[in-house]
Amino acid sequence: MAPCSSWSNLPRELIDRIFRRPMDSKDLARCTLVCTNWRNIIVDIWGKKLSLLRPAFKNPSRRILREYEKFQMDPPKGCKARLVENLFHWGAIMIGPQNSLYAGGVFLLNINFSKKYPFEPPEITFQTKVYHPNIGQDGCLCLERSWCAAMSISNIIRVIYALFSNPDHEDPLDFEIAHIYRTQRIRYEQKARAWTKKYATARQNSAIDWSQFLMDHKILEPQE
Repeated sequence: MAPCSSWSNLPRELIDRIFRRPMDSKDLARCTLVCTNWRNIIVDIWGKKLSLLRPAFKNPSRRILREYEKFQMDPPKGCKARLVENLFHWGAIMIGPQNSLYAGGVFLLNINFSKKYPFEPPEITFQTKVYHPNIGQDGCLCLERSWCAAMSISNIIRVIYALFSNPDHEDPLDFEIAHIYRTQRIRYEQKARAWTKKYATARQNSAIDWSQFLMDHKILEPQE
């Protein structure tokens, strides 16, 4: 998964010179949103004046609220999110994309935001077991390489959803599954379908009632 900005690949010395120019606090705060690399460099240079960056950290809940409202108005395809306890803890659901090994499967996720969001990526884990090279056995995902603070939770959910159809076997989290994907594709496909049928069902335990969403997607029959 490509980084958000090609600038993050520039030599450290060059970026260092750019950020030593006189900049006001608003400009600095905007620059920290580009990617983690930029933010780390800015903090190194302006460490003694870190208060300049406080406006960007002041209230992460405002940004999370805006993202939640946008997610409800324009959710990614086949996905839905709801609050579990508060703004910093969401539950999400995905329906496996058609024409993929995971078609029709119901996949539940936990999304947790830290107080440093968006400078740290959200922690997203699958509650549903998934046979996939980019998903750990404990459901974890590695988002650091694909995340930058300019992204939104909707963006990253779309990235995750796309992995159902296009696994990134060259940058795996589960190396054994990635090896099977590369060397025994038929076996991989059979197992992915079998796990989807066994674990990705509409009757999974969840803190959120997803029945209406599942009926809308014709996974559950409407209740009389």
